[in-house]
Amino acid sequence: MIIMGGNIIRTNKEYSQAVTQAKGNQADLNERGVDAVGGNVLEFMESILTPDEIAESELRVSIIGELIKARQEKGISQKSWRN
Repeated sequence: MIIMGGNIIRTNKEYSQAVTQAKGNQADLNERGVDAVGGNVLEFMESILTPDEIAESELRVSIIGELIKARQEKGISQKSWRN
């Protein structure tokens, strides 16, 4: 059994198919370059979210950041914080 890209490959046939798929993906990446990977995720998110949704997301990120900072300042590990 082989794990490839998070998938469990059980047979030689599955392995061959996975290698063929990987080679196709690599060829596509080589041909299209950056376009095969995608653009800027932040630009994409801004194109699909409303200004209010963006503000809500930024607020959540800020709150989580402050929680992490306070936890670290008090020397509380994430594991012990959850218990």
